Amino acid sequence: MKRCPTCNSTFDDEYLSYCTTDGTVLVRDEVSASLELQETAIFGEPPPTVVMPPPRPTEYVAQAPNAPTPPAPYGWANESPPAWVPPPPPVPFRGITRPAQQGTAVASLILGLVSVTFGWICGGPIFGLLAVVLGAVALMQIKKNPHQHSGKPMAVIGLITGGITLLIYVAIMAFWIVMLIIGAASS
Repeated sequence: MKRCPTCNSTFDDEYLSYCTTDGTVLVRDEVSASLELQETAIFGEPPPTVVMPPPRPTEYVAQAPNAPTPPAPYGWANESPPAWVPPPPPVPFRGITRPAQQGTAVASLILGLVSVTFGWICGGPIFGLLAVVLGAVALMQIKKNPHQHSGKPMAVIGLITGGITLLIYVAIMAFWIVMLIIGAASS
């Protein structure tokens, strides 16, 4: 136990070196130190160590008549040579597989997205028409030879976005023509 000489506070924590109230260096309390010595003196000597007997050898139980025989213990490396085992047959070479081509589908997707986003500035119907044509060509290639061509989702998205752009431009042109006819009839 430690005590602060200034404020006479006592602390049970052994790790404290300074008083938490005023910051003075703590000193050991002589009364608590003598009690600690008495507490340790009360205990007697520890009991003597007991020597255990050595372990007994393992007793094996007789095997059942249908039980498999235990494997032979491992011997030295040079006692008996291992039997020759032929190597496995080689794997036949099937050639190099190339990834499926998807350039037409990618071009259809890009042109469809360009026609929807930037086509309103200039060239929208041209990009839309090219996206529809390339998307249809890519879908025909994929249907004809699926191992060589791929990218069906991209071709479908390019076809749809190009078609939407063309439909919007056709609707705008029809509206423009109707307005021209109405304007000509009213004048």
